[in-house]
Amino acid sequence: MRYLQYKGVIEREYKKSLKKIMYELCVEQGLSASQGAKKLGVAKELFVYWRHHYRYERKQLLFDQTVKEVDKLEEVYAEDAKSIHLNQSFLHENEKSLSGLEELVDHMVDYYKALHYNSKGLALEAAKLPLYEFSRGVVERYRQGDLLAEAKAHRKITE
Repeated sequence: MRYLQYKGVIEREYKKSLKKIMYELCVEQGLSASQGAKKLGVAKELFVYWRHHYRYERKQLLFDQTVKEVDKLEEVYAEDAKSIHLNQSFLHENEKSLSGLEELVDHMVDYYKALHYNSKGLALEAAKLPLYEFSRGVVERYRQGDLLAEAKAHRKITE
């Protein structure tokens, strides 16, 4: 018999499409090629062919999932990117102050968000964004006094 004939036999026996059958066996049950072929009563080579055809091999599933996640990355900073203006002059350019640091950190966050958005999430350099977002949080905690309180609490623990 040919592959299409086997397909017809299996679909009639299980009363559903071969794609659904293969999904159940490969993804939901996680059967190996030998186990799946035995369950369907077909040659292992045929099962492997179908599994590859429907992209239910582990590596194919992982790749497809990664592609979907990368596609979603494009949308992460879409709203923020609309309001980013990187060409604005710096108010504290000639200062070495906390306000100057805060302004530069905000600028870097905006820059990396824009870079991330424009590269559709694929720019390697955009990986620095969490560092600057963390830095922004540290500056904010310093301004609120939380950082000093945490440092004093650590001092008490070590005494």
